[in-house]
Amino acid sequence: LLQKVAEVHGETNPKLIEIYELFQASLVDLHEHLDKEEMVLFPFIEELLKTERENLQLPNFHCGSIENPIGVMLHEHSNEGDRFRQIAALSDNYSAPQYACDSYRLVMQLLQEFENNLHLHIHVENNILFLKSIALQEKLS
Repeated sequence: LLQKVAEVHGETNPKLIEIYELFQASLVDLHEHLDKEEMVLFPFIEELLKTERENLQLPNFHCGSIENPIGVMLHEHSNEGDRFRQIAALSDNYSAPQYACDSYRLVMQLLQEFENNLHLHIHVENNILFLKSIALQEKLS
């Protein structure tokens, strides 16, 4: 829908084309980010939990400390925050101009909801999951 709105209204508002391009780049990066979480970070956390649960010796992990993959995640979270601040600025905080059709208005609403959900995801990971994972590793060390 964003692509169609950018195509239809892009001549009137070229910022829509830039918003579309930023959002597409975000989707690619977020897909890669989620893959890293599923393939590296979450299995690492599961291993920490198993180590605690079964009272085992902390194994050597291929990426060293849990702080290494968390550092990557924090950097990527920061990049997405920057990208969405740019999208918000380009879209005048997700507001549609007077001439906007219903699709344009819907796209602005959906982009804002996406950003809100992204911030929630980042908050939960940065301020809860990551801190608890680091504390668990320190406890087990």
